[in-house]
Amino acid sequence: MTRWLTPRRLSYAWLAGGVLWLAWLGSVLLGPGNLDLVGQPVGTDFLEFYAAGTTLLRGESAHLYDMDYQARLEQEIIGPGLRAYYAFITPPFFAALFAPLALLPYGLAFALWSVLGLAALWAGIHLMGIRSSRPFLWSLTWFPVFAAVSYGQNSLLSLFLLALAYHLWRDGRPWAAGLALAALMYKPQLTLGVALLWLVSGRDGWKALGGWILGSAALAALCAMAWPEASRAYLHFARTVLPDLPNWQEFPLWHLHTVRGFWRLLLPEWPLLGDVLTLLLAGLGLVEGYRFWRRHRERIPLTFAAAVALTIWITPHAMIYDWAVLLIPAILLWEERMEWRGRWRALYALVWLATFLGDPLTYGQWRLLHHAVQVTVPVLGFALYRARSLLEVPIRNQARV
Repeated sequence: MTRWLTPRRLSYAWLAGGVLWLAWLGSVLLGPGNLDLVGQPVGTDFLEFYAAGTTLLRGESAHLYDMDYQARLEQEIIGPGLRAYYAFITPPFFAALFAPLALLPYGLAFALWSVLGLAALWAGIHLMGIRSSRPFLWSLTWFPVFAAVSYGQNSLLSLFLLALAYHLWRDGRPWAAGLALAALMYKPQLTLGVALLWLVSGRDGWKALGGWILGSAALAALCAMAWPEASRAYLHFARTVLPDLPNWQEFPLWHLHTVRGFWRLLLPEWPLLGDVLTLLLAGLGLVEGYRFWRRHRERIPLTFAAAVALTIWITPHAMIYDWAVLLIPAILLWEERMEWRGRWRALYALVWLATFLGDPLTYGQWRLLHHAVQVTVPVLGFALYRARSLLEVPIRNQARV
């Protein structure tokens, strides 16, 4: 595959990415009001964040997780053309981030949020030691990055916080690294791999875990003091609703790009069997991740890259836009083992293609058969296996970190 990836063929990624962005921008700009040309709200999931910020501005924080209240508010924001409800499922402190944006008209707020997301992407890449603009431009052709922006999601902020935690961890500031990771607790499932890395990393790792726990406790205390009713509602919501999220009637299961989602799509009639297989594969990932750490524990870029990749492998919930955080291991491997750049390019092209085609292929299968093979998950498994194999080759003429 390395020989097949000529510069001309690689340029097709720019073409495909450009068409995707232009088609989306055209749909947004030409749609009626706050809807695009296909009748979806501009920014899709941004609507739930904007509504949450509006709820706080109105002094109605007790209704952050009141689905009837939020549905009426979203209808008020978008208008009678809104056909679906977008649930706010993150902790109350994350709603506070959108209160200033909710002071702006919806369209302008979404545009500003998109610019902030792209700035977070740029800054995250910069924090990993990259000064060239090419990785940033290439990342815009990758479907998870496009999805993060077009869906109005927070995945590029997640990438920035993970990159910041890496930067601080590599610079020998474990407490600060833990505090940076704590800011990601609006999606705690994306902290799993890094927390496990720190757990086995000795004294400095435990300091980082201490910062993570301290920062998380501070956010929990802030929620309890500032929005007590919303905090109680969120705890109930997180305990009773979130674990069963894939079973929601309106949940877009084909967007769930996890091992658990793979089995739910392939074996919808046997969810228990799917969960058992998920646990087995997660256990295998944990064992291999620990073995990898044992062999490369002195090379921080490699172990952090493995921790982020392991997160996507073991987390029960990651949508296609959450895969944007995989830019972190992609960039770290590219810079750390430069002798394998031809092989990395081939693996990245394979993952790029799988993510570009994964959603429409899975959606088509699901609608026709009510079963589907989510191709992104086995492709990710293969890419991780091949990456581990390449990293086992002894390093030649490279200084150790």
